[in-house]
Amino acid sequence: MNRFAVLLIACLLARAGVLAEEPPDWAKRDYAASAEQVYKAALTSILMQHHQVKGETGKNILTFHVGMTAWSWGYDMELTVTPIDDSRARAVVGVSRQGGKTFSWGSGQKEVKKVLDGIDRELAENKSAPK
Repeated sequence: MNRFAVLLIACLLARAGVLAEEPPDWAKRDYAASAEQVYKAALTSILMQHHQVKGETGKNILTFHVGMTAWSWGYDMELTVTPIDDSRARAVVGVSRQGGKTFSWGSGQKEVKKVLDGIDRELAENKSAPK
């Protein structure tokens, strides 16, 4: 096998290992609500923060873009909501930085926290709203 093929295989295996890693604690949160409720709250949170929704890439998966800041060219993010059981769900936000090798404080951690905090607010408001 030539060196190029070995290098290519090594890169693919390394990428697969990165994708299989558990997300950091700041990028995930569990909620005492159904996956459907968390997904709706996530969409509202993203829209309220004026992020650009790019689409849905699957069931309970949203892709969106957080615009440019003083410290980065922006981020593409993917939010996935998975049910834990009928009354609980987990939201996980993945981040990829746009542009060149721009320094980013915490790789989008601040923006992820804002989205997850927005989900908290939406769920709390919907619980306290009269029925």
